[in-house]
Amino acid sequence: MPYPPMILDSYQCSSCFFEDKEPSTRIDPSTISPQQLCVSFNNVLVVFICVERYDGREELEQAVTEIGSLLNMLGKRPIVLCPNVHLSIDKAPEKQAIALIMELEKLLKERGLEVHRLSFGYHKRYGLECNGNVGSVVGRRFYGSEHKQFLRLMTRLGVCPPESPPSDMPAWAHVLMQRQLKVLGNRRETYETAKKMLREQLDATGQGELWTCMLFEGERQPMEDYLSQLHTILQEYPDVRVHRAMNLSVPGFSNAARHLFRRFPEAIESGRLRIYNSKVSDIEFLLSRSAGLLAFPQKPRKAESHAGEISFGIYCKDDDFAKNLIQWYGAFLVDSKFGWIRTESDLDAAISELEEEAFEGEIEG
Repeated sequence: MPYPPMILDSYQCSSCFFEDKEPSTRIDPSTISPQQLCVSFNNVLVVFICVERYDGREELEQAVTEIGSLLNMLGKRPIVLCPNVHLSIDKAPEKQAIALIMELEKLLKERGLEVHRLSFGYHKRYGLECNGNVGSVVGRRFYGSEHKQFLRLMTRLGVCPPESPPSDMPAWAHVLMQRQLKVLGNRRETYETAKKMLREQLDATGQGELWTCMLFEGERQPMEDYLSQLHTILQEYPDVRVHRAMNLSVPGFSNAARHLFRRFPEAIESGRLRIYNSKVSDIEFLLSRSAGLLAFPQKPRKAESHAGEISFGIYCKDDDFAKNLIQWYGAFLVDSKFGWIRTESDLDAAISELEEEAFEGEIEG
């Protein structure tokens, strides 16, 4: 399952209503629709839709086909299209989103379906009464071509600027279009791949380096996931060096860093375990010299919190790609202001400085 583009969240409803309350203050005002008063519908399929960056005709056609299949199962009925940007952290620009939603409405009507498109850009009060039968609640994502998938990834990582055409991808990134790219559709598959990656790396050589950014260790017991494997590496593979980056401005991560200093003082003192600060809070990494695993958590439930569970990952076993990704890791992910944090006193100083910056930011805000 690739990097998520267009998202549909559908509900078979015996009745529903929608009412525009306040216009959003976070989007281009020129894209906000005229306000709609309270509207109600009976026996409809409500489809919440979120258009994401690089969505286009291919994703629209997939969405139309999926909605058609759903109606074949549930029975033909009117469709209510409701824009909902909150389904994704990678939403498309407003004008692109509106254009594609209008095009989706047109394509559905061309199939002889009755479609009601709700307003764009409002906080809505609404209520749904779902039927509760099989298929009454369905979520779908439509991914498009592999080229688009990877372009979305490169934009998310900051390698490509937003709105980049495919030709703007760096040459080293194009290898994924031709080599061993594997998309991991959920948390379990991502963790299983990480475990396998560690076994292949460590059992084959017993030495080397690993670069990792595990974002929610310290706020959730690792248990059987691959985070716990890092402890095993330090104990059982004395020739492996682990580079560990975490966002120290988040309390859960700073506590996790202190835990590592206290549990593995010898590994840290010898340089086998190296701690860094990272400003990134929504991507996880496990990188070796021969493979790369990128994992993407769900959106944090509240501001300045750790990310939620892994929603999907991308794995590639390729020496050249891994080499370039590691270089990017050192230049982008690791905070050069603090660099390699060698002692617990240096860690405390870094955490204090970050807390002070956050406090000053709150005052200014």
